[in-house]
Amino acid sequence: MLETDSTILKQSVEGMTNNGAWSILPTILEIRRLADSFQRVEWSWIPRSINKAAHAAASIGIRAVAQICWAERPPPSLQGVLEADGLPGPPNQCSYLYFVLS
Repeated sequence: MLETDSTILKQSVEGMTNNGAWSILPTILEIRRLADSFQRVEWSWIPRSINKAAHAAASIGIRAVAQICWAERPPPSLQGVLEADGLPGPPNQCSYLYFVLS
């Protein structure tokens, strides 16, 4: 199951429209090629208001100049969105030190 907040992208990769954004046509063709290597691929449209964490991560990734590893500590601009989405953020040093000392 793949989720997107873009109806144009969903319709384009499913082959339901030829009215997609031509600037991303190479990306759409690559998505279709990769999808063909799976037995089954389902696309689901979700409102952007529900997809805030993914949208924020993509926006940060587009603006990133250097390659960043987010596995241990996501960028501060993304931490608030992840926490609002119910995902725990990395422990901050103060609470960790407090835990160790107590």
